[in-house]
Amino acid sequence: MRTPDDRGTTIPLILGFFLIALITVAGAVAAGDAFVQQRGLQDVCDGAAAAGAASAANLDRGAALASERSLQFADVQSVVDDYLARDSGRESVHIEASLSADARTLQLTCTETAHIAFGAMFGKGDGIHHVARASARSPLS
Repeated sequence: MRTPDDRGTTIPLILGFFLIALITVAGAVAAGDAFVQQRGLQDVCDGAAAAGAASAANLDRGAALASERSLQFADVQSVVDDYLARDSGRESVHIEASLSADARTLQLTCTETAHIAFGAMFGKGDGIHHVARASARSPLS
């Protein structure tokens, strides 16, 4: 049996459960958004590495031996930049490149700071720093 003191005690409980559910859904959306953005950066980095390494095949067709050919990032940088320019929204991607010891493999480290949904709610209002690494071997080797 209800007493007059019990009236309205379920409202704070319902509001509390609603708030917990809302925070859980927002966290799931934020985590999903961060994952999708990381995968997108990895895809772009993989594609840029493949495009840069494949362009080496067209750089020096006049060399007598394939062993004389090697990748030079200065030569393939424009190809990598063009690849990134085709993907709108990736202007903030920063790329660092290095070559393997035999100068046949292009290794890229792509970094980007991306804003995620509900990021400010979880203290990530300035964005999440993503890093992706990719490498591609020149088809000349």
